[in-house]
Amino acid sequence: MPYELSLEHYQGPIAKLLELIEEKKLSITLVDLAEVTGSFFEYLRKLEAEHKDHSLVADFLVIASKLLLIKSKVLLPTLPLTDEEESDIKNLEMRLRLYQELKKAQVHVKDGWRPAPILMTREFMMAKAPAFYPPPNVGPKELKSGLQNLIGEIEKFLKPVVRVKSEIVNLRAKIEEIFSRLTSVPTKFGNLRSGKAKGEIVVLFLAILHLIREQLVSADQAGQFEEITIVKNGGTA
Repeated sequence: MPYELSLEHYQGPIAKLLELIEEKKLSITLVDLAEVTGSFFEYLRKLEAEHKDHSLVADFLVIASKLLLIKSKVLLPTLPLTDEEESDIKNLEMRLRLYQELKKAQVHVKDGWRPAPILMTREFMMAKAPAFYPPPNVGPKELKSGLQNLIGEIEKFLKPVVRVKSEIVNLRAKIEEIFSRLTSVPTKFGNLRSGKAKGEIVVLFLAILHLIREQLVSADQAGQFEEITIVKNGGTA
């Protein structure tokens, strides 16, 4: 929803449309918007005659097109509209009502800021050096704890973010590595996976399954959840 300026030498489309509605003492309804359409077009023709900036006139044309749509709908109630057209009409009504409320609030805001700010100083303290007076229940321990918490929060923003790059494990290379380590003496799977990351262990297990399928190794497990032993059958991977 673009903001519409209302300055001394310029009034945006929404500001001018609201001005026309208020001049005619109308409310913001479809019927009343249709009624001020003619006045709005007269103002638009005046802008064109004065050779105003093209971008300014274009802004007014956008509002004018919506007013034409509204007037057409009022004159022809059975006129079918698309979802986008219906949305445009509701959007214009909403923007006018919002601008009307902001215009009313503008008066109160201006009155509130008009008086000069009142500043009070303690002149008898101006010659004193800066001093820190903590509350009675705040001691060195509380100050240290507060500073540590503050430093901890700051470090969250200042410490560099470490990005861990995952190593890509090649299945074919892992098959060749495992096959070269196996012998005719049974080897425990736990010895093969010792010190390896979770992702590499998964690839290691897939490599062993591949070797079993090719009948290059044999695997045995005494019972459920027991250690798996693997032995080399012979041949090449």
